[in-house]
Amino acid sequence: MVKKYRDWSVKLKLLTITALLILGSVFVESYLSYTQYTKDFERQSTDKVNQIIEQVSLNIDTYLDDLFRLTLAPYRNAGVMAALEQDGPDSELEELNKRRLVETYLEEMMIYPRKDILRVSIITDETYSSGRIPSGGSQETNPQNSDWYREAMNTQDYVFVPSHMQQIGGDQSVSVISVVRRLVSTRTQQVLGVIKVDANYNGIVDISSRANMGEDGGLLILDDKNNVVYSASDKDKAIAGSANRAGYIVSSIPVSRVGWQVVAVNSVKEMNRQAMHTRNTAFLFAVASSLLAIVVLFLFVRQFMRPLLAIVRLMKEVEHGNLEVQFGGSRRDEIGYLGASFNALMAKINDMLQRNTQLVKEVYEAKLLQKEAQINTLFNQIRPHFIFNTLNMISLTMQAGKQEKAIDHINKLSSMLRSLTTWDKEVPLQREIDLLHAYLGIQSSRYEGRLTYALDIDPALAARRIPALLLQPIVENAVIHGCERKKEPTAIRVYSRLMADRLLICVADDGLGMDARALAALQGKLASADEAAAGTALPVAADVSAGGGDGFDRERKDGKQEPHTGIGLVNVNRRIKARYGAAYGLSVVSAEGAGTTVEVALPPEE
Repeated sequence: MVKKYRDWSVKLKLLTITALLILGSVFVESYLSYTQYTKDFERQSTDKVNQIIEQVSLNIDTYLDDLFRLTLAPYRNAGVMAALEQDGPDSELEELNKRRLVETYLEEMMIYPRKDILRVSIITDETYSSGRIPSGGSQETNPQNSDWYREAMNTQDYVFVPSHMQQIGGDQSVSVISVVRRLVSTRTQQVLGVIKVDANYNGIVDISSRANMGEDGGLLILDDKNNVVYSASDKDKAIAGSANRAGYIVSSIPVSRVGWQVVAVNSVKEMNRQAMHTRNTAFLFAVASSLLAIVVLFLFVRQFMRPLLAIVRLMKEVEHGNLEVQFGGSRRDEIGYLGASFNALMAKINDMLQRNTQLVKEVYEAKLLQKEAQINTLFNQIRPHFIFNTLNMISLTMQAGKQEKAIDHINKLSSMLRSLTTWDKEVPLQREIDLLHAYLGIQSSRYEGRLTYALDIDPALAARRIPALLLQPIVENAVIHGCERKKEPTAIRVYSRLMADRLLICVADDGLGMDARALAALQGKLASADEAAAGTALPVAADVSAGGGDGFDRERKDGKQEPHTGIGLVNVNRRIKARYGAAYGLSVVSAEGAGTTVEVALPPEE
C-alpha cells in the first residue's frame, strides 16, 4: 500500500522535493533556453537568407544592367548610326560596305569580356549580326515577325525576352535570354529598327546557384506572371508549392528592372536542426548533472539525518516506557544541542518522577497509618488511569518536541499530588482554584482542545478558607460525564456568587446532562446525606462514589460496573454538612443534552 505524503519520513520528503525542484528547474531552463535560442536562430537565419537573396537580386540586376547598356552602344558610334540612318544604298557595293561596317562594329562589341553574351544583332530592313555561336532557327530568319520585335518597336523601354531555346547548328540548341531595344535616329528621331543582345541563360543559373538554401529548402526566380524563370531542380518547385504550409519560412526580394521575384524557401526543421542538437546535448548534460546532484544530496541527507533519526528512535523508546535512554554524540550544531537537551530533559523527568513517586509513597504511607479507609478514598480521588494518561500525554508531548509544555504538565501533576497531603486541612480558596487550574489544564491538553474551562471566582474570596479538595471531585465529575462521553467540545465554568445568607460556588458544564431518572437518583443520594448528618448515617463504604464521582455506579459497555475511583458528590456533600451544618451542601440541576450545574453552598463568612 502506497503511503500518503503526510506519512512519509522527513528524509524522503526532503529528497523528493529537492529532486523535483532540481529536475523541474532543469526542464524549465532547457525549454526556455531552447525556445529563446530557436527564436534567435530563426531570426538570424531569416536575416541571413534575406541578405543572400538580396545579393542574388542585386547580382541579377547588375547582370541585366550590363545587357541593357550594350543596347546603347550603337549611339556612341557616329559612323554606325549614319549608316543605319541611310534610306537605302544605291548599289550592291554600298550595301556590302554598310553591312561590313555594321557587322565589324558588332564584332568589336563581342570583344566584351563576358563569355555569356552570345550574340548581338541589329535588325532594320536588314539583319546585321555577330556572335560566338552560329545563328539558326526560324525566328532568326524572320525576326520582324517575332512578338519581341513588335513590342520593342512600340515602346521606348527595354523588352526582356525570357529564357528560350535557340539552335546553334544541327540538332544542338542553347538556352538564352535576350534584351531588345529599338534604335532611334539621333537626328530625325525616326525609328531605325531594334538592337537585340542574346546572353546565355547559364549566367542567371551561375548567379542563382551560388545561394544554398539547404537540403529541404530551395531558391526560385519568378516573373511578373509567377512563371518560374529559374529553379535548380523540380524539387525546388515542389518545395515552393508547399511554402504556404506550416514548417516553412518564405522570403522574397524583387528584381525591379524586369519585374522578377527572387524567392527563398527554408525548412524550419532544417534551420533548427543544429538548435535541436544543441538543446538535446545541453539537456543530457543538465540531467546528468541533476542526477549527480541528487546522489550527492542523498548521501548528504542520509549523513545529516542520521543523528536526528537516532533521537526519534530514542523518543519512541521513551514512548514505550524506557526512560533510561541517552543520546550519544559530541556534535556542536543544532542537532547536538537538541540531543543534549533531550538528555537533560530525560534526566530532569527521571528526577521529578522519582521525587514525585517518593512523595506520593510517603503521603499514602502516612495516611494509611492514620486512616486506611480515608486514604483509600483519597487514592481513588486521583485515579491511576488519570496518572497513567497524564504521564503518557507528557511522553507524547516530549516526543513532539514540546519540552516546555511537558514540564508544565509535570509541574501541574506535581502540584496536584502535593495537594493530597492537605486533604484533612483547610486551605485558602485560591489554593483550591490553583489545583483546579492544574487539573483542568492537564485534562484540556489530554482531550486536545475538546475541553475548555473558565474559573470566575471573585478575587475578594481568595483568602477565604475552605476544606481541602472540596471542589476538585465536582470538577472531575463534570470532566468525566461532561467531556469524556461527549464527542463535541465541552465547556466547564466555575464561578462564585455571594448572597446575604450563603456563598455559592457553582460548577457548570454543557455536557450530556442526566435524564430525570438519573437526576432523581442522585438527588436521593444527596438527600441521604442529611440523614447521615442527623445520625442515621450510611456505612462509610457507601460514601465512596463510583466511576466519576456522581454518587452512583455506572455500567461500562461490557456490562460490568466501573470501579470506585474517586470521592463522589455524596462524600463532598457530607463533608460540607459535617463541617458547616445541614443548611449547607450541594444541589444539582441537570437536563439531558443541556448539561449539569452543581452548586456548593457555604456560609457567607468564615
